[in-house]
Amino acid sequence: MKIVFMGTPDFAAHFLEHLVASDNEVLAVVTQPDRPAGRGRVLTAPPVKVAAQNHGLPVLQPLDLHSPEFEADLRKFNADLFVVVAYSILPKNILGVARFGAVNVHGSLLPKYRGAAPVQRAIADGLAETGVTVFRLDEKMDHGPILAQRTVVIDHQDTTASLLEKMVAPGCEALDDAIAQLNNGCEKDLTQDHAQASGAPKIKKEEGLIDFSLPAKVIHNRIRAFNPWPGGYGKLGGRMVYLRKTDTPENGPKLVPGEVAFDGKRFFVGTGDGVLEVLEIQAEGKKPMPVADFMRGIQKREGLAFC
Repeated sequence: MKIVFMGTPDFAAHFLEHLVASDNEVLAVVTQPDRPAGRGRVLTAPPVKVAAQNHGLPVLQPLDLHSPEFEADLRKFNADLFVVVAYSILPKNILGVARFGAVNVHGSLLPKYRGAAPVQRAIADGLAETGVTVFRLDEKMDHGPILAQRTVVIDHQDTTASLLEKMVAPGCEALDDAIAQLNNGCEKDLTQDHAQASGAPKIKKEEGLIDFSLPAKVIHNRIRAFNPWPGGYGKLGGRMVYLRKTDTPENGPKLVPGEVAFDGKRFFVGTGDGVLEVLEIQAEGKKPMPVADFMRGIQKREGLAFC
């Protein structure tokens, strides 16, 4: 299968590497333009571009997917298939350029969690499992017929970063399944049950602000979902801190929402239902650290609380 790959972040780069190592022929890569990154705002190539350059693949970084020039550039490759992983919604004219159209690798069991943040939303909702879906792209978001799916378990301490890592292997397996169906002319093309669809809108930074009046389990899930970005954060002792890893112990001190208590090397915060134990924390401008190290640097005074 002659493939043009489209994607941008680290997650997508894993799928590009898989396709390059397979029996398929990757003709070119399409990715987002280089962007300023880091404190120095240095112009930085997206991970997919870096991977493509390592393999000597042509790279397209269009500013406008609707431009005639982009369509003309794609047609030159005479591709059988476009494989899309964490890129952009493709215009109708682009979907028809490749012989088999375009397939997308999406981080949920569609039709659940359509949108930009399926992994984060599944964790935040406290699900025990999610999955990866490979489907045919059409003009609507995450709407097309399904070719292959694989289920992925969400563990109690999984974060967005760790769950994305767990999705790579089953996602590559599902992608291989879908490509084989297209090659053999035996596509499943299972129409999604659109009545069961749910949304996964893009995460906003302000969603990371922790509301300690919520139950401990809800807060724990949101902290995991927003790791690494935007993080679960609040003000403690006048400075912003991020709770990077937490747990929800069965037994702990009785605290009002936001109230902090120390028990030896353990750090607890009260919530609207139950207590949250902080295992890893990060002061603004600092690196994440075990809570015991953080506790040595603060005054363990009575009445300390998040606000």
